[in-house]
Amino acid sequence: MNLSKETLQRLYVLKLAREGLLHFARLTYRGYNPNWHHRVLAEKLMELESGTSGRLMVLMPPRHGKSELASVRFPAWFLGRNPERRVIATSYSARLAENFGRKVRDIVSNPKFSLTFRTGLSSKSKAADRWETKAGGGYIAAGVGGSITGMGGDLLIVDDPFKNQEDADSNNYRDKVWDWYQSTLYTRIEKGGRIVVILTRWHEDDLAGRLLEDGSDKWEVVSFPALAEVDEQFRSAGEPLWESKYSLDDLQNIKNAVGTRVWNALYQQRPAPDDGAVFKKSWFRFYEDVPDFEQMVQSWDMTFSGGDGSDFVVGQVWGIKGAQRYLVDQVRGRMDFMSAVHALREMTAKYPQAKAKYIEDKANGPAVISALKNEIQGLIPVNPQGSKVSRAVAVTPMLEAGNVFLKRGAKFSSELIDEAALFPSGRNDDMVDAMTQALSQTEKRYTPQASFAGVGRHTGQIFKKY
Repeated sequence: MNLSKETLQRLYVLKLAREGLLHFARLTYRGYNPNWHHRVLAEKLMELESGTSGRLMVLMPPRHGKSELASVRFPAWFLGRNPERRVIATSYSARLAENFGRKVRDIVSNPKFSLTFRTGLSSKSKAADRWETKAGGGYIAAGVGGSITGMGGDLLIVDDPFKNQEDADSNNYRDKVWDWYQSTLYTRIEKGGRIVVILTRWHEDDLAGRLLEDGSDKWEVVSFPALAEVDEQFRSAGEPLWESKYSLDDLQNIKNAVGTRVWNALYQQRPAPDDGAVFKKSWFRFYEDVPDFEQMVQSWDMTFSGGDGSDFVVGQVWGIKGAQRYLVDQVRGRMDFMSAVHALREMTAKYPQAKAKYIEDKANGPAVISALKNEIQGLIPVNPQGSKVSRAVAVTPMLEAGNVFLKRGAKFSSELIDEAALFPSGRNDDMVDAMTQALSQTEKRYTPQASFAGVGRHTGQIFKKY
């Protein structure tokens, strides 16, 4: 039998859709135009379907297409290839889960689906939250905390179990999600079943955090930060994840609007704990009215190479009043040598009363000191002793005693707190380095030894972690 060119082409399109998730998405979603990160996600989901992997965790910023591919197209494609199997799909609310179920059901009931897989929706199926295929497989949709009865699942999908920051910040709600996952959802998995968890990080102790901490399952984690933090296969450091939809300017506007904590969690997939391994957020105090300082100093972390992926140069100005330390101002950026020299000049002109300028006597510090020693007074090289962690731990008594104050409402204050909460596991530690240098040097020079007597005894717990 001779088939026309058009017929052969249609058959080829159907074959591609059977074998590839992205081809299936294009077939069932007119105008679907995947970005490179959708291709990566599709490959990982296909590996899950084939049994190459059994546990997949996908971390992606909001509005970047994770649910359309993973919670709508993928379960339909999975049931097309495995019509006798069952899918249990969940989300933070029964309504959202049912909406996903309706979309998947509509795909399975479409004639294109039947042409592609030679199966389809059972004539008995009408409900969006519970339906079956002609081959006896099926789909159940449920919200977090909801009951899942009547069938097991060969594929379990958890899509965004937390609705918002309020839920994620609630320890009781996090416990509720965790208990439901363990006692209800996980107990429905069939032998050899797969699990995919798709979410945007809200909190370090969210479901993703607990699953990874628990360690009873081996998870493959695929994380897509909105802005690349290192050079990757498909983009360089600093480049957006989906530039045609969210440009660098768009993402910067979002970051400015939501703040550092939300940005790091939702968009970079790096939620910061309230209590870090070394520093606790609650230790930082805030000030609004600037006191009359007895002394002012500058502290500089001079690590630079000028590239987009280089470390940041940080310069801080601190005020001293008795045992109290006040962060007055900060400059931070990726700089080359001349930019760093210029930044120090500007900070000195802005705060002439900050006589001492502490600069770490490593990396690029000596070069900066050499360039400016005949122009600017008070450049003091600091030879750091011990590791970054040990130096940080050494100043924790000052913070724990409530002697460190940050400017209320200043962007650099929230950024420093978040970096400190992630230290030493965070990607950057330049602000922490400048702070610990300032605190340690001013404690030695300006603080009576008795000022922090006894406080250090409470830091033993921190030392045990290293």
